[in-house]
Amino acid sequence: MNEKDLCLFRLISVADIGASRFFMLLEKFGDVESILKAGRRDLMSVEGIGHAVAEGILNSSNSGKADRELEIAEKNNIEIILYNSSAYPKSLIDFTDKPLVLYVKGNILEKDFDSISIVGSRKVSNYGKTVTSEFAAYFAKKGITIISGLARGVDTISHVTTLENRSRTIAVLGNGLLVNYPPENAKLQETISQNGAVISEFPLNCQPDKGTFPRRNRIIAGFSKATLLTEAALGSGACITARICADYGKDVFSVPGNIYSNVSKGTNKLIQSGAFVALSPQDMAESLSWFPKGKFEVIDNSLNLNKLELSILKLIESDSAGLPPDLIAHKLNINVSDMATTLLNLEINVLIKATPGQIYIRVY
Repeated sequence: MNEKDLCLFRLISVADIGASRFFMLLEKFGDVESILKAGRRDLMSVEGIGHAVAEGILNSSNSGKADRELEIAEKNNIEIILYNSSAYPKSLIDFTDKPLVLYVKGNILEKDFDSISIVGSRKVSNYGKTVTSEFAAYFAKKGITIISGLARGVDTISHVTTLENRSRTIAVLGNGLLVNYPPENAKLQETISQNGAVISEFPLNCQPDKGTFPRRNRIIAGFSKATLLTEAALGSGACITARICADYGKDVFSVPGNIYSNVSKGTNKLIQSGAFVALSPQDMAESLSWFPKGKFEVIDNSLNLNKLELSILKLIESDSAGLPPDLIAHKLNINVSDMATTLLNLEINVLIKATPGQIYIRVY
């Protein structure tokens, strides 16, 4: 990082400065160097700059905070991208509330800007797990990057399914990149960084709190071209992401759910409010003007499946909630033990997947 960028990074590392305050300072003083040289009274003449922020700016050059952050980032192979860098994600450039800095572990490719974010409830039903897996797998197999927030539930299913289908995924965190949250996703976070990117606007060791997740959600909404909610309660963070996405002029899709289920009230309400209804991945894809129509078509029988494999696949495909082995065996009039190897082969070829409770669902 050159000296000019270092000055900028030192300035925006000041707590609570934010994009709005930063650009007002820039408008008044003209450049970063002049801001850093300004006196306390001049700084506080700018709207939103109180005593604490002014003190932070005055001390930013000598605090060593930004310099230490750079050193830690380098040791952990984390890139720091400033808002004025050519490496800054082009999908975020035009937003007034864009993050001034992004920490990135992994790499962001040009194709990642034609992406879909999939978000939803942390507490997800079997129905939610099924539809999330189905949509994520379909778009992953089409070569579309999937964006989500690495939270429990829908986010985790979206990332894992995308990786299982050997496609790219990007996780946007509501904490620093050196913090594992939720802790059980530590390994997943590392895997994503090797098959896409993990990004955050928060300092490397920043812990999550109730204020960091809404800020994360706007990055998810801004980065992706469209957002899909597969299952979400009213007032959830996923619904906030959808509203931000709509404010940004992006397409919002929502999977309809059980009208009596709390975790479907948010998605159903979004449909009532004007979100596109996502009845299937194919239906959603047809509604996206930028989507590569007719490209990367999935051929179900490219693996030369035998008659029993095709029968099991077709049966599982007919029930969106999935089927247990005993019911599959009953419907096909065969023994469960005779079917075990066939189910395993279909799983190995990523055509079906066992969900909790040994319920098999179709993978698209």
